[in-house]
Amino acid sequence: MLEFPYPIIEQPDGTFSFTSAYAVNYNIALFDASFHFNHLEIPNGAIVEFSFGADKELPVDARVPSTILYFLSNFFENQQNVLIYVCESIDKKQFARKRVFDKWFIKFRTTDLEKYDFSFSLDDVVILGAVLIHRNNTERENLLNAFLESYQMYSDYKS
Repeated sequence: MLEFPYPIIEQPDGTFSFTSAYAVNYNIALFDASFHFNHLEIPNGAIVEFSFGADKELPVDARVPSTILYFLSNFFENQQNVLIYVCESIDKKQFARKRVFDKWFIKFRTTDLEKYDFSFSLDDVVILGAVLIHRNNTERENLLNAFLESYQMYSDYKS
C-alpha cells in the first residue's frame, strides 16, 4: 500500500520539489529526451528524461517513493507521454538505484504502463535505465522502434 504523498510544488524554473518530514529537500526534473527517440514528435505528448535527487543523505521514508509514484501517475494521465530514466552512475551505485526503481515500479504496478529496461557500456561504465510508456499511446510502436534504433547506436559504441 502506498503512503500518503508529500505535497509537490512546481518551481519557477519548471522543476518540482517536496520536503520530507525529516527536512530533506527533494527535486524532480523532466528534461527533453526526444533525441533518444530520433527526435520523433508525438502529438499532445512529451518525451522526457526523469531525474530526482535530495539535498542530503536520505533516511528511510516510505512517503518519498509514494510521492515520486504520485508524480509519475499524474504525468501518465496523458497517455501520449513517454518517460525515460537513466540510473546515475558517477558513484557506481547505478545497480542499487535500478533495484530501487524496479521495486517502486512493482509497488506501483499498473497494467496501463509498460517498462522496457536497457543497459549498455560506455567508456567502461554500465549505463542502466528504462523507458516507461502507456500501453494506449497511439505512437507506441513508432516510439519503441525509434528508441531501439538509438539504443542500438549506444550499444554499438566502442570506447
